[in-house]
Amino acid sequence: MPPSTRTLFWVPNAQDIEDAADTKFRHYVNKKHGRALRDYDELHAYSLEDLNRFWTDAWEYTGVIGDRTDDKILFDNSQPMENVNRQLIRAKLNYAENMLLAHPNARSDKRALLAFIEPKSKSDADIDACVTRSLTFEELYQQVRLAAHTLRTKYGIQVGDRVATFSPSNAEAVILCLAALSLGAVWSSCPAEFGVTATLERLEQIQPKVLLSADTYRYNGKTVPIYPKLQEILAKLPSVKNVVVVGQLYTDREPREQFPQAQGGQKWWTWNEMVKQGADAPKEIKFERIDAMSPVWVLYSSGTTGKPKAIVHSVGGMVLSQKTVQMLHNNTRPDDAQLTFTTLGWMMWNHMLSTLGCGACMAAYDGSPFAPSASTIWAIAQRFKITILGLSPRYLQTLETGGYVPNKEYDLKHVRQIQLAGSVLKPELYDWMRDFIHKDVWVNNGTGGTDICGLFIGAVRSKSIHHAELTCIALGMDLQAWDDDGNPVFDQQGEMVITQPFPNMPIGFWGPGGEKRYHEAYFEAYPQKQPAVWTHGDWVEVHSLTRGVTVFGRSDGVLNPAGVRFGSAEIYSVVEKIEEVEDCLAIGQKLSDGDERFVLFVKPMKAPLGPNVVDKIKAAIRLNLSTRHVPAKVIELVKIPYTTNGKRLEVPAKKLVNGIAYDKLNLSSAEDPECLRVFVDHPDLILESKAKL
Repeated sequence: MPPSTRTLFWVPNAQDIEDAADTKFRHYVNKKHGRALRDYDELHAYSLEDLNRFWTDAWEYTGVIGDRTDDKILFDNSQPMENVNRQLIRAKLNYAENMLLAHPNARSDKRALLAFIEPKSKSDADIDACVTRSLTFEELYQQVRLAAHTLRTKYGIQVGDRVATFSPSNAEAVILCLAALSLGAVWSSCPAEFGVTATLERLEQIQPKVLLSADTYRYNGKTVPIYPKLQEILAKLPSVKNVVVVGQLYTDREPREQFPQAQGGQKWWTWNEMVKQGADAPKEIKFERIDAMSPVWVLYSSGTTGKPKAIVHSVGGMVLSQKTVQMLHNNTRPDDAQLTFTTLGWMMWNHMLSTLGCGACMAAYDGSPFAPSASTIWAIAQRFKITILGLSPRYLQTLETGGYVPNKEYDLKHVRQIQLAGSVLKPELYDWMRDFIHKDVWVNNGTGGTDICGLFIGAVRSKSIHHAELTCIALGMDLQAWDDDGNPVFDQQGEMVITQPFPNMPIGFWGPGGEKRYHEAYFEAYPQKQPAVWTHGDWVEVHSLTRGVTVFGRSDGVLNPAGVRFGSAEIYSVVEKIEEVEDCLAIGQKLSDGDERFVLFVKPMKAPLGPNVVDKIKAAIRLNLSTRHVPAKVIELVKIPYTTNGKRLEVPAKKLVNGIAYDKLNLSSAEDPECLRVFVDHPDLILESKAKL
């Protein structure tokens, strides 16, 4: 029998608990304040008692470099959290300085950065050849020093100016990001696989002055040119004065494609030319310590309901929250090397950057994780001793479905941690990791989002792990599940809210009316409650016994037939176990009487979807959940729609089924926007109108 969602997966022993990073921090708090906190749950309760005291503890313990501007107050939670508080964190600091210098490996010969491209084959030689750059912390410091000097003295970049990418993920993006942030500039990124419209919808909002790109990249065995799209983007982005191009597929980093004709006075440089322009830089980087509530980078919402929101994050919020998450929750150590499979279009890239601030190595991979075979990520992990792998549940599901067993080919004992984000992880995949990676691997499943570029719910090494249950609410997060009336509930599903300020709240959305749009996005779901609370849009259950949390999916995609609300993840956890089912999508269709019916779309392992499989699906849902969870319709689909980051596109599909026009949706985050057209006027979803009396 497969595990239930509440069965124990892993229990720490006494040594695990004593060695855990959160335990060591708890001892620090107990000694500093004369407390006797006994476990993580008591530490979490302590973190909410006095937010200024807790975040001061975190600032000091994690070794943040910065200048306090108020001796008594570091974190000011005196304002309602719905207000953008420009004094929330009272300090001056620099993000790049904290990544390069605030750890034991600063300016050492320890490895800091690895960059990989998709290998050409499974051979050892091609795995070695897929490393495009390898830098120590001292080499990274020197590269940032030269690039920063060029940005400041040759390209005129000052505090607050924007530097951006339309680029594959590579070492140069890391270097340029840190160089820009060292100057107090603002970073933003788009991946090279984005379309012209998707990129312009993002970058036009912030008007960058410098754009990093590349000549080509490799994906799924094909070399993809970038210049054609890049030219179209630059034609409508006159703010860009300097374009820097990397030869993505070559270790000398020289582009092999000739530059196109420059437009509008833009200057084009190779990466190597840009670095050489900084040759007369001072020997030490002059880090601009700016106000903690100043912008550090702009991230973008998926844009499924209109133009993507340009979410502005603060330098203080990112440094303080990321160091706390990495050091206390993720247990990231100076000897770690982390490879998270992500692109420059997902907040996980920005979050992986913060591994540097622990003295750990950041490993960037660009390409398909399934090319030339399913072994690619695991071959790299073995060869380069990756200790932390950041993966998506969808990726693991694909491996499981395909029958791939990583530890049959590779010795993965050094992979001590698998970090998972992006969607709900079904119970069986926990056991799959233990069986097919190794028995002691730590499964670190969390949820956060672009909105906070951090963690709401995650894990610590001192707490037990239950199947499909996120282990703990993050430190400093006053997270609750609320019912429709705004009452906190335990052991039943509710809307996820945060009721007290936290450092990595955005400082608004970029552009005119940004603070108003920010307020509308997060603080207006419970108008009857004052002060307002952050409503994230997730449907969760907080368990009173374990203090863990189960996430059921987006609350705006919550199913509500006949007034019975449940999350799509409940359905997926049952249906995905059926061997005849490859994938599925659960959405609600509005009825003329105001009610809703639950429709399940299924991609069968073998088409067509026969009535016997439909019956099997309904019987499994009825048995494992309830009669009320059984779909009114089960419809075959050729392809289930996903974002490029591996999340099911439930909300756009639901909008289309319920009559929103296809061209009204922003599908720039969709892996394959065309596959969503099937939901427009689907013949099996036409509702019969009631006969008039």
